[in-house]
Amino acid sequence: MDTRFIRPFKFKMKFLALSFSLLSPWVWSADEYRIDYQIERLDANGVTTIQKYSEKIIRDEQNIWIERLNTQTHADEAQTHSNAHVSAKTDTHEHVSFDSAIQWMQRKDVVGQANVESPFQRFYILPDEKMRVQLQDVDQEMLGMKNCWRCEYSLIHPDILKRAQLIQRDPKLAHYQISSAGQTLNIIWSEQDQLVQKYELLKPTSGYAKTFTVRKIGQHVATPWTQTEKYSERDYADFSD
Repeated sequence: MDTRFIRPFKFKMKFLALSFSLLSPWVWSADEYRIDYQIERLDANGVTTIQKYSEKIIRDEQNIWIERLNTQTHADEAQTHSNAHVSAKTDTHEHVSFDSAIQWMQRKDVVGQANVESPFQRFYILPDEKMRVQLQDVDQEMLGMKNCWRCEYSLIHPDILKRAQLIQRDPKLAHYQISSAGQTLNIIWSEQDQLVQKYELLKPTSGYAKTFTVRKIGQHVATPWTQTEKYSERDYADFSD
């Protein structure tokens, strides 16, 4: 038996196996971000309620995974000359409530297609129950969710940037602004990630402000949605009765 080609053949097979593992979409192929939100509301009694929460987003071109990290609200009664502060914290990992459930969105069309209305399916992921719950379009509409892939992927509808004023731009970031009817929207846009880096909506007359900041915390991370393959699958309508 001629053994001259056995070793090169084994080396070639190992190289092909390694190349396949590096290119496989199942491992180490997504980017991870942390988003910190703050929402302020002024009620008729002059009390400002501030809500703070954070989310972790893991995404690739066909999947978006959104996981709530924390929630904190408090009422600031400084305008009523009171120093009282009311604080409440909510454990967001009580998966019996869909309000705190992980969301996974999976795109259905061809990767790379420039289409704002890309079809996708949305699931609630309940790890404790080993269950994923699919939301149909009618369910998303009833719950006030955005049935728009690019809105979820970029954290803003791309058409907003088209009608916003460009304030400043460099190779990495662009600052856009819209001022109208007593309110101002500022957006810092990441050209590289095609994602909002900072969002600031101010409505001084109504005492409302919403801001969030985004920072990348990981590249080529493991894809968590692959861990749900063996979960049982239900429809959201099964829980709406």
